[in-house]
Amino acid sequence: MGAATDCILQPTEEASAINVLLILSHPDKGSYNHAIAERIGSALVDEGHHVDAHDLYAEHFRPVLENDEIQRRFSFDDGWVRHSQELRDAHGIVFVYPDWWGMPPAILKGWIDRLFRPGIAFEYAGDEFLPKTKRPLLSDKKAMLVSTTNESNPLSQDAIFSIWRERILSYVGIHDVCVKVLYDLHNASGAQRRTWLKEVEELATRWL
Repeated sequence: MGAATDCILQPTEEASAINVLLILSHPDKGSYNHAIAERIGSALVDEGHHVDAHDLYAEHFRPVLENDEIQRRFSFDDGWVRHSQELRDAHGIVFVYPDWWGMPPAILKGWIDRLFRPGIAFEYAGDEFLPKTKRPLLSDKKAMLVSTTNESNPLSQDAIFSIWRERILSYVGIHDVCVKVLYDLHNASGAQRRTWLKEVEELATRWL
């Protein structure tokens, strides 16, 4: 098993310049995930898009959602403020991460906890003391997930991508989701890895 792709691609001629938020979650700067993120970011910039790229580990992003932040529905952390504004401004969100124990790294889960919050990603509307209706706030956006795994069984990733689609992204209004999984990374040759880099570059530009 090499790679699996599940995306709705746009005709190249219809692409227009947009804001893209690129979130990388891997602690090793020499990792293949870093190479993927760099290739995607460069390709999007070359296409005329604006890319806000963040390496969560390099930025020492604080993933823990504290109670005072829940109560305030806001954080005074400069990194959080910058990420939340870029999330609002973005039309496309790209996540690049490795599969660890069947899940993304904890730092990425923490990013979701802190950024996909009421007032940013969704809100509850309705009269006081009456039942409220959830209103997604990210419906104008699309998301791309690029994940690497040492698993060779494609069914191994079904559960986590179901969670991404149904429990996270659709909850905040994102229904256009592109998924690219690179399987059996540990045994992939240099030639295979170079091919994958070209594939994710082309996929990112066509997806937008």
